Amino acid sequence: MSQQIARAHTSQSNRAKPREGSDRRVQFRSVVDNPFHVQWPSVPANVQNAILACMLDMLSGLADHNLAREQLSRKRRRCGSRNAHPPKRAKVDHSATSPDPSDPIGPPVTHAMDAGTVDAETTPSILSSLTIGINGVTKRLEGLVRSYRRPVESRLEEGKSSVPDPPTSVFPTRLVIACRSDSDPPMLMGHIPNLVGACNSARKVNGTESGRSGGTWLVPMPKGTEDTLSAAMGLRRVSILLVDSSAPNFCTLASLLENVPLPVAPWLSVPNTGSPVMLIPTHIKQLRTSAPKDMKAAKEKRSKERAAAKERRRCALPKRIVVSSSG
Repeated sequence: MSQQIARAHTSQSNRAKPREGSDRRVQFRSVVDNPFHVQWPSVPANVQNAILACMLDMLSGLADHNLAREQLSRKRRRCGSRNAHPPKRAKVDHSATSPDPSDPIGPPVTHAMDAGTVDAETTPSILSSLTIGINGVTKRLEGLVRSYRRPVESRLEEGKSSVPDPPTSVFPTRLVIACRSDSDPPMLMGHIPNLVGACNSARKVNGTESGRSGGTWLVPMPKGTEDTLSAAMGLRRVSILLVDSSAPNFCTLASLLENVPLPVAPWLSVPNTGSPVMLIPTHIKQLRTSAPKDMKAAKEKRSKERAAAKERRRCALPKRIVVSSSG
């Protein structure tokens, strides 16, 4: 039996034939990219390290809480499985006195209540301000985008705008930390910048004051951050993390975001009659492909292959049988 469990497909498809690299050359072609795409923000390495150090300080004690909760959950499951399957034959001690009807029946409940009370008392306050995981962060951002929607009424009267005035209340700030370099493949988080840009554009956030603007910041972290965060939180994997402004010591974390660009989607912003219309520049990307070195020889070879395939199809067809009836 072969040691290779799964077949490795190195070509573009199962029908594609392997091509020799010596007969082809690398070629780059300019193609138009999707204009409705929010780029990942560029964050300096020193800012990334400072944000990571601040997060580790904020997450102190969370690993012990998660590990203790996991051990308590396993202990409860073991006790529940034992109580669910009692022994079929139990020896009865006739010399034992009959139990008093006033005595409580069953195991004491004080231990379970004490464990629950201790678990509730030792829960870190930052846990209620965190959203962990790709699915959780995606649902949270989608909910924020839906909550930012406002009805637009059509008013044809002069002097009245068709867009309602935005609310004047101060909205909370939040930070999304993405371990994009540790994600395999990185496209698992390709939708995060668009969601963050949608949140910021719906609120018309300018990003000048990180503590009061109510923006959603996005910081991609360097490779190896996922292992550091998972060890600090006592979890198996922490690929992405959302921190709300209600977290303790968030003001220290917000002070590091002053020079971090805020992802926005200009095509989703509410139009303003006072500002001039700005066109989105065309996005050009380079597509890496290959082309034959001798184009003339490649065309002749391709024409011969097509003629041979046509001949094979013609030979594979059954011959016509003429049935004639005499009479």
